[in-house]
Order: sequence, then structure tokens, then C-alpha cells
Amino acid sequence: MKNSLLSRRRFLQLSGGLALAGASGLGYSRLLEPNWVEVVEQSLAIPGLPEHLSGTRIAQLSDIHLGQYTGPEKLLDAVLQINQLAPDLVFLTGDYVTRNAGQASGLVEPLRALTAPTYAILGNHDLWTDRTDVTNYLSQTPVHLLVNQGTEALPGLFVAGVDDLWSGGPDIRASLDGVPAGAVSLLLAHEPDYFDQVVQMDAPVAVQFSGHSHGGQVRIPSATPDGAGLWTRAPVLPRYGQRYPIGLYRVGSRQVYTNRGLGVWPLPYRFNCRPEITLFRLASAGESEQ
Repeated sequence: MKNSLLSRRRFLQLSGGLALAGASGLGYSRLLEPNWVEVVEQSLAIPGLPEHLSGTRIAQLSDIHLGQYTGPEKLLDAVLQINQLAPDLVFLTGDYVTRNAGQASGLVEPLRALTAPTYAILGNHDLWTDRTDVTNYLSQTPVHLLVNQGTEALPGLFVAGVDDLWSGGPDIRASLDGVPAGAVSLLLAHEPDYFDQVVQMDAPVAVQFSGHSHGGQVRIPSATPDGAGLWTRAPVLPRYGQRYPIGLYRVGSRQVYTNRGLGVWPLPYRFNCRPEITLFRLASAGESEQ
């Protein structure tokens, strides 16, 4: 996995320097890091993956949060980066707006530029503003919105999406209805902690793709690694984003990945937690990760 989150030693060196810099450190976390998008490459080894799907590339973008701190131009830059990566599929995992559903108008032109088939779900902010308005703007793009439904995106690869956990009515059984025999199922769920329900229900899901937590946006040194093996922790995490807040986690044969998001909320700061585009490569369980 390519992940340029700072090492603990380097983090301590930099944080000390930033503390001495005072206002410069604040400027970094307000102006530089929130706009310094990182492409994270992650291999996903999946038991039972059909041979013809090995090497399939999927890009994920989450938590765009169009509004005061993130405009359509930043989204367009991210879309153009995704196009350069040439994925086979693109996943968008919710929270397109922040305070006003009308801000979703800024989705239309950038998302029309996507060149790969794209599947999307809604997030809690989309429902807290106006689900109908956000959905209407998404309908003006090539994006396929999945709300408690799924589709065979590629032969043998089923993509399902559930409604928002916090304010909606997620129905995983409905989302997985019609999975072809022998297909691998991938799930889009905005809140990563929905993964506990997936595991408890023994749902036939290989990987869940989520966002919501923003990775915490600000991550500080820790004496012990977190569940993702990082020597940093986020002091504040949202509801339903606390058990799987950042990166890749495995429970048995299932996996959940939490993307750090493109935008920021509620404060415009990021520190040691850059905005993220994730590029996944699917691999058979017996294939070594790259």
C-alpha cells in the first residue's frame, strides 16, 4: 500500500517545527494540507475473485463537501486526476454538500468529465440538507446512484449501495438482491461502522467502501498504533465513524476501507491527514499484494 501519512518520528519532527513556526503551522493546516490531495494505492486480496477480475482498478472519492471551503474547481481537479489513473470503475461514497443542497449544482460539470463507469451513494449531509435536490443534480451526470440497490458493474462483479445509516434506512438485503451466482459483491456504505452490521448479518460482501470520518482531519502522535496500524490518532471522530476511521481493516474474510475524503467539515483544517483519492487493485486471495 502506498500511503504517505507521516511516520511517527517524522511527524514529531514536523510538529515540533510547526509549533515553533506558530502562525506558519496554522497556515499549513488551513491552506496547504487541505488542498494537497494524495493518491493512495491499495491492493485488495479477495477470496473467490474470478480470474478475469484480477487487476481490476477502482478509484474512490468521498466526502466532497461542496460549500464554503470546497468549490467545484477542486472537485474537477480531483476528477481529472482520477481520469489520468484510468480506473475500470469509480465509487463516490457520499456527502456531496455541506449545509445547502443547492450546492450540489457544483457537482454537475465536474462529474460529467468522469470517463469510467461511476457508482454512488448518499451521505448524511445529503439527507440533512435535501435528498431530492442532491439526487436531482446527480441525475444530470453519468453517475449511477445506488440506494438500497445493486447492479452487476462488470461480469462477475456486483456493486451494491445502501442508504445512509445515520438518517436514512439502509437495507443490505435489498441492495444485494439479484447478485449473480459466483459473483463477488462490493458494498458502498457512507458510514464505515455499518461494517459491523455486515459482519453480524454474515452478508455476502467482500469489501465495504466508506467515507464519513475524514480520517479525523487532524491526527496527533500516539503511543500505540490504531486499528489501521498508524501511530497517530484523531482526537474527534463523528458518530458511526469511530470503529473504522481511516484506511483498511479486515474482519475474517471481509474488508472495509475508509477514505479520508476530499473536503473538510466542520473546521477547514487538516493535519497529517491529507485529502484522498484511493486507487484499488483487486487481486485473488492467493496473489501477493502489491
